[in-house]
This record gives sequence, C-alpha cells and structure tokens, in this order.
Amino acid sequence: MVDFLLNLRRGLILKAERSLTRRFGARALDVPLSMLVGVLAALVAASLHTLVSLLEKVSSWMRTSASPWLFILFMLMPFIGVTLSCLFQRFCGGPRYAKSLSPLILALHRGQTRIPFSEVFTHVISSAISVGCGGSTGLEAPSVLTGAAVGSNTASFLGIDRRRRLLFTGCGGAAAIAAIFQSPVGGILFAVEVLLPEFSVAALVPLLISSAVAMVVSRSLFPHEQVLYVVNPPWRTDAIPFYFLCGIICALVGVFIIRSVYKLTAVMKKYLHTRWQKLFIGGAVLTVILALFPVLRGQGYSFITQLYSGNVSIIGDSSPALAILPWTVRLVIIIAIAILLKAMTAVLTVDSGGDGGIFAPTMFVGAFVGFAFARLVNLSGMAELQEMNFVIVGICGVFSAVLRAPLTGIFLIADVTGSYILLVPLMIVSSVAWFIARLFEPHSIYNKALAESKLLLPDRDHTMLQRFSVRLCLDREFVALNPDQPLKNMSDVIGFGSSQEIFPVLDEKKQLVGIVSLEKLLPVMLDNELSKNLLIFDLMESPRAEVFIDSDLADAMKYLERFKLKHLPVKGKNNEFIGFVGRNAIFRLYRSMNKEQY
Repeated sequence: MVDFLLNLRRGLILKAERSLTRRFGARALDVPLSMLVGVLAALVAASLHTLVSLLEKVSSWMRTSASPWLFILFMLMPFIGVTLSCLFQRFCGGPRYAKSLSPLILALHRGQTRIPFSEVFTHVISSAISVGCGGSTGLEAPSVLTGAAVGSNTASFLGIDRRRRLLFTGCGGAAAIAAIFQSPVGGILFAVEVLLPEFSVAALVPLLISSAVAMVVSRSLFPHEQVLYVVNPPWRTDAIPFYFLCGIICALVGVFIIRSVYKLTAVMKKYLHTRWQKLFIGGAVLTVILALFPVLRGQGYSFITQLYSGNVSIIGDSSPALAILPWTVRLVIIIAIAILLKAMTAVLTVDSGGDGGIFAPTMFVGAFVGFAFARLVNLSGMAELQEMNFVIVGICGVFSAVLRAPLTGIFLIADVTGSYILLVPLMIVSSVAWFIARLFEPHSIYNKALAESKLLLPDRDHTMLQRFSVRLCLDREFVALNPDQPLKNMSDVIGFGSSQEIFPVLDEKKQLVGIVSLEKLLPVMLDNELSKNLLIFDLMESPRAEVFIDSDLADAMKYLERFKLKHLPVKGKNNEFIGFVGRNAIFRLYRSMNKEQY
C-alpha cells in the first residue's frame, strides 16, 4: 500500500501539482487542500469522540451494575486507562511523543512543519483510552495535535512547500477545534492566537474553509450533539461591576492553575524518576482522588451543564465519601475541590502515562468559579446575579487567563453555548482576566516552559529572527588588512571607491585581531605625513562583539542594537574570521519574511 501511494505521488500527484501551479499560480491548491484537511480532521475528531463515548458507556454500565466486582473495576478504570495509554505510547508513539501543544507551538514558530505520520492516529487512540476510562483531562489538545499532523502530512504528500505547509498545519489544528466544538470561528481564532507565529489576510481563506468544512462534517455525523448548549437570559446592566470583579477572580484562578500545573510537574520529575514510578504512584494517587471525588472524572462537561441548569443537588450528592456531612458543607467542599484540584488531576493523568490536555479542565474550573462567585454574591445580599450567566462568563474568563487567547475565549464560548446574547459580558470578563493574569504570570500555560527555557519569547520579531542562523545574511566579500601594514599607499589596497565600510584586521592564522572603519581610514590616507608614520595597528580597534556562523540572527541583532553597530564580525567553527553580518541584510531578510505570503 505504501509503495502504491509513493508511486502515485511521484507519477501523478506531484506532476499535477506542478502543472496547476504553473497555470494558476502558487495558491491554486489552497482551496481544495484546505477542504480536504477540514474533512480529514473532522473524521479524526469524530473517531475520537466515538471511541470515548463507547468507553464512557462501558464505565457507566460498570458503575450502575449490581455486581460489586464490576463496581470495583469501575473505580480502578482511571488507573487501567492510564496504564493502557502509557503502554500504547511506549510501543506505538515513538521517542518524541508529545502530550502538550508546547512542542507543536515551538516547531511552528521555528518553521518546522514535518510531523510524523504516526501522530495522525496515536493521539486518537491514546487519549480516547485515557479519557474514556475516566482520566481527568480533555480531548482538545490531542485533537489539535492530530489535526496538525493531518494538515502537515497531507500538504507534504501533495508536494506543498515548507512555508505554505506551515499554514495547512494550522488549518488542521483549527479544523480539529471547529469539529469538536462545532465552532468555526473559535477554531480560526485558536489557530491565529495560539498556533501560528505569523498571520496574514491571505491566510484567512484556507483557515475559514477548513474550519467551516470540519464543522459541517462534524454536524452531519453528530447532528444532535454539541459539547454545551444553553439558553441564556438577557444580561442586566446593573451586574456590570460584578462582571469586572468576576474577571479579576478568574485571572487569579488562572494564574493559580498555571503555577500549580508546573509545580506539580516539577515535583513529579524530582521524586518520580522512571516511567514506571510515575505510572504506579501517580496513577494510584489519581485513582484515589477520583474515587473520593467523582466530579473530577472525565472531561466534566456534564457537570458544567448541571451547574448551568441549577441542578446543584446532583453535584452535592456526587461524592459518597462525604455523605455523612450536611448537604451544604458537601456542596462547598466539592466546589472547592473542583476549582483547586481539577487542573492537578489533569497533570496526574497526563504525567502518570495518560494523554490529554488542559483545555477542558480549564473550562470546567471556569464554570465552577463563575457559579461560586455568583452564588456568594447572592447569599451576601449585595446583588441578585444571574448564576447561569456567570457560569458561562466564568468559563471564558479562566480560559482567557490560562491560554492567553482572549478572542478565542469570547467567540468559542459564545459559539459553543449559543450565548451571543452575553457578548458584552464575555468581552469584559475575558479582557479583564487576560490583562490581570499577565501582571502576575506573563506567559500562557503552553508558553511558560518554552519562555523560561528561552526557546520562545513574547517578542515576535525576536522569535522570528531566532529561526534563522547568521549564515543566511553572511557577507563573505571583504578586503582583509594586516596589523603591520603601513597606511602609505593604502588606497591601492582598498581603493577610494570601495563600498566596504569596515575592514577586518587578521593575523597570519586568519584570526581577527581588530577592525578598522573606512571613516577612520580616509582622513589618514589623505594626509601624506600621517600615512607615512602610521600602521594599521595604530588605527584598529578591538571588536565590541562577535558572533559565530551558527548563531541565530536574534543574537546578532541584539549585539548590533546594544552597541549601535552596522556590522558584526562572524567567526567560523575554528574561531577563524569568515565575514560580516550587517544590520541592513537582517532587515532585508525580515521584510521578506513579513511579506503577505505563506
């Protein structure tokens, strides 16, 4: 089968692609390819949804069964799911199996678009086992990784160049979000705010098409299923101050989630050194927590619906371990546990060996934060707030604080819940949560580790230049001088019409010992008396900074700006001088990268 596909690619597809490109231009395949990526990503998301639904039905049957052995098996299902997922990753996922969006974001920012074909199906199976068996995590990150793999491999198979393949990788991620939530706008904004390092208006068309097609396919396959759908009453203007306050609280909760996630990950790395230690100890702790607090099992969307509907009795009765306590106390404890532990149980699920993402846990926590805030205000008598509306804006606020994608938070939540009537409150809470969270924690949950490792910086220009090495802008055309060279008759060496502004001074081993500027040379060359008595050694200066041939352009630009230089000496692997990198050459490359093309 593989040989057949390769022969088909060489014999027909690549020839057709070149023919269409010559006749209709480089973007001739953009529309049909974005449609294909949308369809494939939606089918993959549908497969994941079906597998999880099947496993959840099996778990539900075990829970309601009269057999005590089946109930015990149900309680152990999270550990079983994590174990099976871990084994699958080990034998089928490869050595660089990614469970987070962070590696994908870094790869896209560096222009690396080659994703292993195995990721088209590995994330589907691994995350379905993990979440379907009760793991406390979400399916969105695995779906995005799978969609990105679909986009990358489809574009690569059709012979699309690297720059445009970057876009179709983003199209796959956008289509996955659109298919899961049936929200094409949310999918597009997620790709723009989180995944793609660069965006242009021309890139909008493929993103629109792939997201729209994915939603159509998803709705055709699951016409009556939407993650969340509610009918909100109109919001009241007297509640506006409380929306601002809710945004601040969502920001603080978002910062807590980011820091607690990274703290728990660090603790597990410090004390659990092997894969099997993480599996057995982490999996055991996870199983105990989920047994005590079933509200934390799975993605948690059903509990969000119960909160919105006002069925808090179901939530208060969800933990048999707390049955001896008064109902009000139980409810308070469960809400506190949901807010404080959901993100941590997601980390335990993933780091113990399971698969999944922080997307759904963040929405789950946001719903409980919004509900708790509105209920406390109502009990205090300060105002009478619409609790159902605050459940929705709470989701948006924590989402924006954790993922730092405020537009995605606004329109995705509005799309998913059908709450466009709450657009203004969503804007208020999202913007306030985003702004306040940045004051305490400058990086999103996906970018924090990358930024702390200096792999990805918030400065977009710096990040873009970081992708390219100095050799791309290296000027090897230069006239070298010797430190013992007299200045007399120097015009014969460099010429008065020379365009070279700076000259390297090299010793016999081609090592750089100094530099001389043309601006400093000319007055001496024109003065006969001075030129007779001075050597190059007398005029040369030590270089203020140097870079190596494999350094990135961000480092070169940093030195050029710090020392206000126009040119920077470049050394080879053996410290020999090989040329200059200039500010103007870097600017020309930067402008070419920012052209409206992909």
